[in-house]
Amino acid sequence: MASTSRSLAPSPTRDVAFDRGRRAGDARATRARAHRRRRPRASSATEIGADVIAVAASPAPSGRGASPSPPDGYGFSAAGMIFPYHVGAWRVLSETNLIGPTTPVAGASAGALVAAFIACGMTPDDGERALMRVLRDCRANGVLGRVGAVLEATLREELPRDAHERCSRGNLHVSITTPKLLGPWNAGTPDENRVGFNGGPVALDGELVSAFDTFDDLVGALLSSCHIPLYCGWPTRAYRGKRRVDGGWTNLAPTPPGSLNATRVASFPLLDAWNATVEGDGAATGNFFAKEASFWAGWGDDESRGSLIAPDAAGGVSDVDYVTLGKWALLPASDDILDELVEMGRRDAARWVEVNGFCEDRAAAAAVATADAATGS
Repeated sequence: MASTSRSLAPSPTRDVAFDRGRRAGDARATRARAHRRRRPRASSATEIGADVIAVAASPAPSGRGASPSPPDGYGFSAAGMIFPYHVGAWRVLSETNLIGPTTPVAGASAGALVAAFIACGMTPDDGERALMRVLRDCRANGVLGRVGAVLEATLREELPRDAHERCSRGNLHVSITTPKLLGPWNAGTPDENRVGFNGGPVALDGELVSAFDTFDDLVGALLSSCHIPLYCGWPTRAYRGKRRVDGGWTNLAPTPPGSLNATRVASFPLLDAWNATVEGDGAATGNFFAKEASFWAGWGDDESRGSLIAPDAAGGVSDVDYVTLGKWALLPASDDILDELVEMGRRDAARWVEVNGFCEDRAAAAAVATADAATGS
């Protein structure tokens, strides 16, 4: 795959961070390069925006079907302030006609914002403009306790006034989390024998909200899904009569209910973390990060099916280490780094399109549709 991205101004901070990520991924890079060398490349190519993606003519890598069906839904992970990664992936999915306003989408935290923009029929340019506004405000004026208010003002200005109607067609599912205090007062209830987070007194219940009565109801769901205590304002946010916190705490990258072939878009390279975690669902110990816990919800299984777009998925290796990405997720990075995150999302989504053979199929379908329109058939 050949890719073009605009030159970035020198940035010592950026160079050190990206170099550290490359060193951390050396072993995986060697394996990925060896894997790519074993796969013969095709002679055809399809244009995707600024990227030209070589479409593999050989059988798909082991674990993926030779002729996979396009996803019937997408889930966007929590991302914090590295959401530009999602915007880059969204661009590729939109340009290849793999996603649109009627496509079922789900999201947690910042991923819920991107999912809502898609469901509303907004363009990637619209979404990038709106979310960059939040980042630049927080970078200039501070983040602690301010993020929620800045985000709310942006959503109220940028979302169409009928957004709640557009997002209530079974096409948007927003992950939110409800914290629940456990104790003697739970006697006689289903919570009596529950184990809280990491064995503590607080349990976390997750749910997906899929229908919105009013514009305010939709905005409230999105703000609840993004609510990190204190960082976004109060310790919790009121929504539909309950106290809520970030939806990524119970479902990092939700997928639309009923989807049989959904693909997750994840901004963090977490496959190694998923592989290293303990087996089981963690219910007995309160381990929310166990391999089958709702937090992961089949993360690594998706990669084996070719249903994960992420820095370390589909044979890729992250240019940035997890710690650095985590820092950028909480503290807005420079515009140069934000632009690079968009390009990372584009490259990873383009690689996923190539590996799964969607580029060729969608290009052929688009050509047929264009020909039909020209002949009036």
